[in-house]
Amino acid sequence: MAEPVHFLLHIPKCAGTTVEAHFARHLGTAFRLAPRWDSVSRNFIGNRYPGVEMQGIRAVSGHSLSVSLKQTVDAPVRESVLLRDPLGYFLSFYNYRWARHAAGDTKPPDFAPWYLSQRRNPISRFLLNRYFEQGVPALYRFSSAGRLAWLEDRLRQFHFVGSYRYADEMVAGISRELGIPDTVTHENVTPVKKLRAQDLDPALQARIIEENAVDQVLYTRWADRRWQGEPDMPKPNLPRADHLRYALGDSIGGIAKKLLR
Repeated sequence: MAEPVHFLLHIPKCAGTTVEAHFARHLGTAFRLAPRWDSVSRNFIGNRYPGVEMQGIRAVSGHSLSVSLKQTVDAPVRESVLLRDPLGYFLSFYNYRWARHAAGDTKPPDFAPWYLSQRRNPISRFLLNRYFEQGVPALYRFSSAGRLAWLEDRLRQFHFVGSYRYADEMVAGISRELGIPDTVTHENVTPVKKLRAQDLDPALQARIIEENAVDQVLYTRWADRRWQGEPDMPKPNLPRADHLRYALGDSIGGIAKKLLR
């Protein structure tokens, strides 16, 4: 049987840069970043990989990695992903987004109005839309409860699922499977933290957790799963009829994002 190929999903702000740098360093040409299909159809039907050569590839990652790449791999595929809680995600993304202004004259917006311009439940949305190729508008057929259930059915088959705090463990374990060095060097793309959780009003923190309940539940249930099994805690009740809220929220967020540029 052919050696397994590792699909290392890179959700933004979930230690993906550290993961990619490690395997690029030690696998060389046996590691690749999944190419982005530059087409307006990408958001509707998912990424496509015409002519992508996967012969000799042992691990693949990147923001544009999606499930259809498995069709080009003539070997077992082991999928792994790191997750993050929504409050930590938004703070990290805000700090990263505005790090470029640290040495310039442009003043970034305050966190609260910036947050209003962001999509809700971005991690579960990224998994659905980017990796599992649930395009627009089909993406909006999922309620909050439906998004969680659909994702969990697939995460149960993953090789590794866990908090971004387990990045070193995931990288080391997969490295040993591949027969490469397992010592991890951290790569932080946002060296200066402008804002921390304790800087936010507690009411805003609570709002972020409430408005991103799918991502919060996904993280709470899967953060410590790691190599095997599935969550043993009861699944909370999430809304089952809020499909329209996602479509409306994405539209409003898109307008707000343009106004903040």
